Amino acid sequence: MKRDDELRLHAYLDGALGATEAVDFERRLAEDSELRAGLAELRAMSRRIHSQAAYFDAPPRLRARVLARVRGEVPRRPRRLALWSGLAAALAVAAMAAWISPGLILRTGAWDPRLQEVLDGHLRATLGTHWVDVASSDRHTVKPWLSARLGFSPVVPDLSEQGFELIGGRLDVLDAQPVAALAYRRHQHMISVFVWPGESVGTPQATERRGYHVIRWSGGGLSYWAVSDLNEAELRDFMRLLSSAP
Repeated sequence: MKRDDELRLHAYLDGALGATEAVDFERRLAEDSELRAGLAELRAMSRRIHSQAAYFDAPPRLRARVLARVRGEVPRRPRRLALWSGLAAALAVAAMAAWISPGLILRTGAWDPRLQEVLDGHLRATLGTHWVDVASSDRHTVKPWLSARLGFSPVVPDLSEQGFELIGGRLDVLDAQPVAALAYRRHQHMISVFVWPGESVGTPQATERRGYHVIRWSGGGLSYWAVSDLNEAELRDFMRLLSSAP
């Protein structure tokens, strides 16, 4: 693999490419098996690192003192103790920053790099002009179009009577593989639903980043990720409706 491609792979994985560059690179990913293999290898390495990293809970007294220090509530100490307290506070702030870092942690505490990809895919669609490949409110049009281009058949329910209008669907690339992206609208809020064959998720997992809510669940051998700037309650209602659709 060329050095330039390696650098762009890392930049794409880190979310450092601009919207146009990312779209162009995803087109290359869809056509280049070597690039997809390289991206899959990088993601697998990232998952191994995060899954094998050691984490330790601070003792309650230390946690209380560190939090108090961060809030500026600790009284003056002798210099040696103050130095240790300052170091502990700095470490705690770094740890907390890592814990709440946007796009890395689902509410369940499970780290998944695909979360950032899902958010990026939704933003590219809503901020750009490529919202759908097939524009239709008829599920009998959208579902066959997607099924003909993918190795699976996603559920594409019509939820307009429940207040969620089907706009259409498109192809996207997540985790170095082509996926279905369904587009719905609730009032003026857009919803992207990314669907692909994947592992089972017992309980739906939710997170929030910069005003966008993401809910992940599974059913029928497929993984679903819904993202929108809708409030979480409405997005959960949407998830339940889509999950129960035939």
